[in-house]
Amino acid sequence: MEPDALNTIWTIGLFTLLFFLLYLLLAWIVKMLTHKKVDSETPEYVTLEKYEKDIKSLKKQISRLEDSLSEQNSGNKIAALSASINADDNEPEKGLHSSPSGETEGGSPTPQTFYLPTPSPDGVFHETFTQPRVGRTVYQMTTIDDHHGTFSFYENRDALATAMISISQIVKTVCRVENYKNNPREITNVAEGQVVREGNAWRVVEKATVRFE
Repeated sequence: MEPDALNTIWTIGLFTLLFFLLYLLLAWIVKMLTHKKVDSETPEYVTLEKYEKDIKSLKKQISRLEDSLSEQNSGNKIAALSASINADDNEPEKGLHSSPSGETEGGSPTPQTFYLPTPSPDGVFHETFTQPRVGRTVYQMTTIDDHHGTFSFYENRDALATAMISISQIVKTVCRVENYKNNPREITNVAEGQVVREGNAWRVVEKATVRFE
């Protein structure tokens, strides 16, 4: 075989080998790029156990937020009620500082009825009204000698709504409760309580008894 023909054969073989190697390299590069793209587009799956754990955590956080909001609203209502009680109407009611209750022509004492607001935490009524006041009257009191009296829950819807703001502070402070239940529709009197006068206020010495219906 002539040298020119042999050189041509070697040249063709070399180019064929180089082309084959280049083809393998390009195929490998394309495969790697395609694999990365598929991996990047593959969604991340969450196990059922992790899902339930996350849901429980969210429920606990929601529950804590609801409790915090409920306590804040209750505190705001009590503060607003206390401010309303202490604001305005600071002038003593007529009849409260008068001499003992009026008497009939025959000399018999005449019972007087007063209306009472929310008691203080230590069981004292610091104000009295001669007439019921919407949103402020919760109890009513009767006295004969202007020093001792009996009291009971003022049975109407406004008094019930006010009492529901804080049963522990507004009701249980001065009343024993029978048949206790949350959010009662009615509060009825079972037995009257006893109060004594201390200066311009009336202190509970014997709790009244009420029933929740």
